[in-house]
Amino acid sequence: MPDPCPSPVQSILQELYEKYQPDFSGSVATYIPELAKANPADFAIVLATTDGHVYEVGQSQREFTIQSVSKPFVFSLALQEHGRDEVLRKVGVEPTGEAFNAIVFDETGNRPFNPMVNAGAIAISALISGDSFESRLQRISETFADFAGRPLEIDETVFQSERATGHRNRAIAYLELNSGMIQEPVDEHLDLYFRQCSILVTARDLAIMAATLANYGVNPLSGRRAVGPEHVQSILSVMASCGMYDYAGEWNYRIGLPAKSGVAGGIIAVLPGQFGIGLYSPLLDAKGNSVRGVRVCDELSSRFALHMFAHHPQPRTVIRRVYTGSNVVSKRRRRAAERDVLDQLGHRITVFELDGDLFFASMEQVLRRLTAELDPHGFAILDGRRVGHADQGPLGLLIAMHERLAERQQQLLLAAFPAAIIRALGQRLPAGWVEKHVFADVDRALEACEDALLATAAPELSAHEVSVPLAEMDIVAGFEGEYVALLAGYLEEATYAPGAAIIHENDPADRLFMLSEGSAAVIMQLGDGRSKRLANIGPGVSFGELALVDGGDRVADVIAESAVRCWVLRTERFAELAERHPRLHARLLKNIGRNLSDRLRRTTREVRTLEE
Repeated sequence: MPDPCPSPVQSILQELYEKYQPDFSGSVATYIPELAKANPADFAIVLATTDGHVYEVGQSQREFTIQSVSKPFVFSLALQEHGRDEVLRKVGVEPTGEAFNAIVFDETGNRPFNPMVNAGAIAISALISGDSFESRLQRISETFADFAGRPLEIDETVFQSERATGHRNRAIAYLELNSGMIQEPVDEHLDLYFRQCSILVTARDLAIMAATLANYGVNPLSGRRAVGPEHVQSILSVMASCGMYDYAGEWNYRIGLPAKSGVAGGIIAVLPGQFGIGLYSPLLDAKGNSVRGVRVCDELSSRFALHMFAHHPQPRTVIRRVYTGSNVVSKRRRRAAERDVLDQLGHRITVFELDGDLFFASMEQVLRRLTAELDPHGFAILDGRRVGHADQGPLGLLIAMHERLAERQQQLLLAAFPAAIIRALGQRLPAGWVEKHVFADVDRALEACEDALLATAAPELSAHEVSVPLAEMDIVAGFEGEYVALLAGYLEEATYAPGAAIIHENDPADRLFMLSEGSAAVIMQLGDGRSKRLANIGPGVSFGELALVDGGDRVADVIAESAVRCWVLRTERFAELAERHPRLHARLLKNIGRNLSDRLRRTTREVRTLEE
């Protein structure tokens, strides 16, 4: 067989590798002696997506020390331990415009300027809690392992080299101690900082760590959460403004991705929600950033419009379709009297079918239309089965709309929304809200709205536990009392416990059922353990009618949802009825035909509505 066609992404990375690998401009870092031993020819580009696919070219498995690329990840640990406000009180978030190792502080706030320069990173390391140095280091190691998806080791030789030559960092730390920015033990804080910078990684590790940030804190390979989503925004914000030191402004101007570089030659860049990039090339420019790494990111950003301000989703409408409960009803089979009420009041139910991701502007359009079109006494159902992602903006609008509608005695229901959106809403709304307002599909939401309308407009019809006598069954509508009594002699009574099968798929269709008490569901088995509810049957309604017309086998299961009582008419008894009481037989067939015709008309109306 021929080799499979290579991915365009892989081909593009290979093209960039071949284009920039011959570029030997820049020089390796020498102020840490061990870093001076790096091979200038080493070069790797890795891209990891948020769904866990990794593209890599070059020396992507070559280990090197993480250096300053460690700073966002230790910052994440400090945020989780102390919270956003406390960390901000200790370390600012303003760019310095100075070199990464500059001895400069925010004198007004008495703190380092940001966590991405050495002064800020040392103060962040000082915040990491633990009973001992070993426990604090273990906390950092575990955090890095969660981000990378594997345990990472420390290069002891580089650590000793940094420790022996890190006089400038010691000066920074003791100035911070003298000003009350950090507390003792200073030497322990410094050792912690030197060790975090000496952690060994590969370009692949960096890409996965960056993709974990892009995936809102969840490692896309392991599925393990490394940092809470509430902190990812803070981390990426500081990376965007300060991650590339005194090149940060031009980086944002040209490339526009949150990023962090290190003097060993590593760079991470993040496109939130999509992917992370890890690069390695030890040749540095005058700012201390990898020459090849910066050029690769610049070209990727310009070729594929990756700049965070290059585009933003336009507020196109996400409303795919709007219809009311007059045209589309639930699959609950109801008595004629219930159907008559709902025919009059169905316009109070409005379904908004959504399609696409939800952003502030698109959700604002949905709610504007909802406000304009919803009946004053109505129910709004948002159908979210085609919704992808929703950020915090639209969720806040959704909550505000729910509260506003509740004040006006209107209701907002959600159907078939992604589980992640429902979880996010559940965390921000009162207990019990999800159970009352969220439904697995539109059909169940419609049924709930119909039940609520009936409870108000026709309470005598609305109770699911009502017992309907034979004379009030739809199938005997218009029958004189003598005909009802005559028919009763041909029926037998059957009861079913909740969960019991009334009809099995593929059973012979040899009887008709008239449901007097309880509720039953028509279920089709789809395979692989999946099933679909086709209809829900309430008291006063018959089912299995086709058994009296064409026989054959059943095409679905009917399961008792509660305790059920039925009258049953077997096909052989129906045949006897035709011989002995032909007029009763004919009227029964006419009513069966009328009910099937009504059901067909409603289905046709629904199909026309949903296809317009």
